[in-house]
Amino acid sequence: MSEGESSIPLPEVSAPELSVDTMTSITEELSSDAYEGRAPGTAGEEKTIKLISERFAAAGLEPGNGDSWYQDVPLVSIEAEKVTPLAITGGSEDMSFAYGPEMVVTSYQEQDSIEIADSEMVFVGYGINAPERGWNDYDGVDVKGKTVVILVNDPDFGTESLEGEFGGRAMTYYGRWTYKYEEAARQGAAAALIIHDTAPAAYGWNVVESSWSGPQFYAQTANGGSDQTKANGWIQKSVAEKIFASAGQDLAEQMAAAREKGFKAVPLNTKASVSFDNAIGKMDSKNVIGLLKGKTRPDEYVVYTAHWDHLGRCKPAPDGDDICNGAVDNATGTAALVALAEAHAKAGAADRSIIFLAVTAEESGLLGSEYYAANPIYPLSQTVGGVNMDAFGMAGPAKNVVVVGKGKSQLDRYLEGALTVDGRVAEAEPTPEKGFYYRSDHFSFAKLGVPMIYFEGGEDLIEGGREAGEALSKDYTENRYHGPKDEYDPNWNWDGVMGDLKVYYTVARMLAMTEDWPNWNEGDEFREARDKSRAGN
Repeated sequence: MSEGESSIPLPEVSAPELSVDTMTSITEELSSDAYEGRAPGTAGEEKTIKLISERFAAAGLEPGNGDSWYQDVPLVSIEAEKVTPLAITGGSEDMSFAYGPEMVVTSYQEQDSIEIADSEMVFVGYGINAPERGWNDYDGVDVKGKTVVILVNDPDFGTESLEGEFGGRAMTYYGRWTYKYEEAARQGAAAALIIHDTAPAAYGWNVVESSWSGPQFYAQTANGGSDQTKANGWIQKSVAEKIFASAGQDLAEQMAAAREKGFKAVPLNTKASVSFDNAIGKMDSKNVIGLLKGKTRPDEYVVYTAHWDHLGRCKPAPDGDDICNGAVDNATGTAALVALAEAHAKAGAADRSIIFLAVTAEESGLLGSEYYAANPIYPLSQTVGGVNMDAFGMAGPAKNVVVVGKGKSQLDRYLEGALTVDGRVAEAEPTPEKGFYYRSDHFSFAKLGVPMIYFEGGEDLIEGGREAGEALSKDYTENRYHGPKDEYDPNWNWDGVMGDLKVYYTVARMLAMTEDWPNWNEGDEFREARDKSRAGN
């Protein structure tokens, strides 16, 4: 038992049969071309939220926001148009790089047009300012009005252990692109360009190009994003190598130097120019919320989360298909919310209330879940904990489940209890360097203190073992993830998914039937927020 963990026994819960028909029919429907990739603010959203709310009602839930199924999430849509090539001058040769295959760029600022003109370029390593770790890549350099060039991930990437300034091989939030743009803005940079590198990014350039083309969604702000950088983007590693060579620098040498404490930013003595127009729109997208009210402690809540959105239309595949259908990511998770709602409602009310939350704009930076967490319908201090679901793999039954963030909270005990029925084991994610903990909706709740668990079907397959599981995972990431070919396949094997779904049911049902209040483990980064939240309750 972990230090501080409750001695309250786990409730005995038996998972019922869950509906594979619900899973297949909703996944197929939501990922059909008729939904056009489920981008926020489109006709695809209207169809999506209507389907979810209707299925929640049919399952026996009640509307989760008073008499409404919906929570408005104010968003702004900004799409870069007429993007000029990225021009680099001042080095040994003038260069130009094309939008799409060599670089992508967008803006967080609500301005009709953006121009970066002859902006001095500075390499700032990993772009991290972390006083608590004694690390500041911006120390001694003024980047106001300049273009900063940044490495993806954090300085410990590539180490084998989980020991180091930034958690060793496990990515910290400092390694995420969202943080890097945030810090660049705080430093006053005019533009921020992240160097794409497949291994530390955890996805190929195809994912960057498809994800960053088309409308980009951001939370509406009172100042219209005026405190943000004018332009944010990515450049191919091969592009960065050319820029550095023109500046008389070696990219590989500078990447190695950036991993060392005390790294000093390097002026590249080159200038960047790029311009584009912005197509701007404002909207209220929707979170969909259903509630199964508890019978004895209805003011205590357990939450399920899954995001309903995807990328909409994106870079076409070679066959011309330009709809990013998002079948696995995350029509499957949305279908799971409905299947679980059906099962819990059929079993009858638990002691605690259960929230079923389908959030918008996850693909744009967890915006829907972040909005709910900042504006909760049900108090976070009264939210016991929850389970996040994001993309069910179709590899078949496995001997394990993979926990993203294993060892962080006392919810691990509930998962391990749920797995004892069929003898499976919970394992830590094999690739913590990919930063999955910061890439899905549980993070929005976690950083405000609510214990959340996020796990997926494992790769140690009953048929084929780890080799087969890893091959299937790699195939999905390289050929379908965030692309037009993440489509429904009527030949999918749902056996593994349905086994995983029983675990999702059992974990949440146990939480809803106990008097326990699980916490983050002692020393975890989110423990203080939870303790303060509960103390003020």
